[in-house]
Amino acid sequence: SQRYRLAWEQFPEFKDWLTSHHNVYRAVCRICNKVLLADFTVIKAHATGRRHMYLAEKVTKGKQRLSTSRAETYLEENVEGLTVSSESGAMSGGAEGESSYKEDYDRNLADLNRSNSGAGGGGGGTASGPTQSSDSSQPNYTTGIYVPQQRNLPPAHNLSKAVVMSPAPNWKATAIVNGHVTRLDLSDYVGRYLILVFYPQDFSKICASEINALSDRSYEFRSIQTEIVACSVDSHLSHLTWSKLSRADGGVSLPKIPLIADPTHAIARAYGVLLPDKGHTLRAHFIIDKRGILRHMSITDTLVGRGTDELLRIVKALQYVDEVEEPVPADWTQPNE
Repeated sequence: SQRYRLAWEQFPEFKDWLTSHHNVYRAVCRICNKVLLADFTVIKAHATGRRHMYLAEKVTKGKQRLSTSRAETYLEENVEGLTVSSESGAMSGGAEGESSYKEDYDRNLADLNRSNSGAGGGGGGTASGPTQSSDSSQPNYTTGIYVPQQRNLPPAHNLSKAVVMSPAPNWKATAIVNGHVTRLDLSDYVGRYLILVFYPQDFSKICASEINALSDRSYEFRSIQTEIVACSVDSHLSHLTWSKLSRADGGVSLPKIPLIADPTHAIARAYGVLLPDKGHTLRAHFIIDKRGILRHMSITDTLVGRGTDELLRIVKALQYVDEVEEPVPADWTQPNE
């Protein structure tokens, strides 16, 4: 894995938006407010992405509008000062100074707008300062940093397709399995129970503790015909880097469970766990039985890690109910335990 290099910030195509991350294997785009893998190829691809280029153009135009607005304020202050002087001149017999100055003001402002228009690739500056678009997420024109604002979106659970006692939403994704990149499909697990675990992001202490705990006890789940798959919105390259990082360094050291990538947020949206304003998911898990029916789901705050013992107990309870076709009471444990 590649470490972040400060020299990249001097590259013309990176210098206006690239900065370091507290993790040396990551980088940050200040315009998109996005964490990237500290890989030159990944960063270069991000620079040519449609969303990044769109936001970069908005930031550039915003800076130009702000510059024009400041210039206008400066000129207006001078207009006011010279008007007084002109009025004084008029009292002494001359009004020509005021008329001449206003012409100079209009001409200077027009020249400034034309120069901004040329620099912005055709987007002419205005004298009214930054304008608000229909998107409430606006770049901060003074810093060039993209700051997401609260959007009027429906709650994530209202978009969920996950309904208990109904077929689980289907998914196909790129995954890291035993250090290798592969493709996984929900249908691959038909005939076995599956626990689909969502965690916010790679390189997080709580997330690492959860993945490591599930990995260490994966044999217990497999002994009862149950598989575990962990999912986050990170890319498969991020998963690969994290999976090869030792636990002492905050990694998960080749976990015994697959890590599936959901960079488009399609799976997270389908299961109703995406936080749109954060760009990552809540902590959640979904238990899907061997027929592909969703039997249990739990969604919780990102700051609280889940309990592996309780997860194992619920799977055993569901399997027991399937076998004996009788309900089980609170705090049920398997009879032979």
